[in-house]
Order: sequence, then C-alpha cells, then structure tokens
Amino acid sequence: MTEKYIMSEHNIPDGILHDQDLYNVSYHDNVLTLSFETHFYPQDYTDTTFAEKYKNFTKCHLKCKLEDELFCDVHLETSLDKNNNYKGKIISVEEFTEIANKEVKKRKEKNYWAWEYGNTNVSPNIRCLAIELHIWLKYKRVVYTNCILVLNTNEIEFVWE
Repeated sequence: MTEKYIMSEHNIPDGILHDQDLYNVSYHDNVLTLSFETHFYPQDYTDTTFAEKYKNFTKCHLKCKLEDELFCDVHLETSLDKNNNYKGKIISVEEFTEIANKEVKKRKEKNYWAWEYGNTNVSPNIRCLAIELHIWLKYKRVVYTNCILVLNTNEIEFVWE
C-alpha cells in the first residue's frame, strides 16, 4: 500500500510566529501557555493574503491542554561540537516553566538575544505535539541552544491579539 501525505494540505495556524520572541510561559490546571511578542515584516512574505491576515497582531499565545503528564517532557539540546556530538537533558514541564520565565526575564532586562519560536510538529494519531524553541540557556554548566517541548494533547490553540 502507498499513501501520500500532501504537505500543503497540512496547516498549523502559527502564521508569522516563526522567529518571534517568547515573553512568558505559564502552566496552570494542565494548560501550558507560551506567549510571544510578534512583529510583522511585510518584506518576508510573498503571499499578500497571508500577510493581511496577521499584520495587525502583536501577540500570540500558544495554548495546550496536556492530557497525560507522564508523556510530556522538555528536551534541552546543545549545538553539535567539532566531533558532531551533542548533549541533551530532559526536564519536566513544571521545571521548564520556572527556568524559562527566569531566563526570559533576565534576557529582556539585559537586552540579550530572546528565546524564539521555531516550529510546531504534530502526530495526531498518537496525540503528540512537539514545539521547538531556539534558546540560549546555561543550565548546570552546559549551554543549551535548542528546546523541544514534547506534549501529549488533543488540541492546540493559537490565540492572536
């Protein structure tokens, strides 16, 4: 049997969120919310319909109701070294929330490079969502540059303001 997945038919409504700055993370009542400041740069888009849809928004809140915390975690990864090796660490969503808010606040106060949204990948058949963030985090003497939130959820909301 051959089945075809058509990339253009799969639409994650993350709009202009790519490379936008994370400013808050909250986790209450099994709902994880990642809040981003958004800035629209019209020269980055060739599709004017797409551009018109998102041009007036300045914030996006990505909300996920976690279904089973046993299957939710956060992967921190370093960049590859000269030998093509990297280090990884897995932490809980609660620990990530605490670390992220402290780090985002510190980076904003010192005008450092912000944590940014990369992309969202889904596997609906196993209710798995992976949100990738580009970060810079020194945690337990290791510098991590990538973060992947692996979440067990039935849905995700992109709330644009």
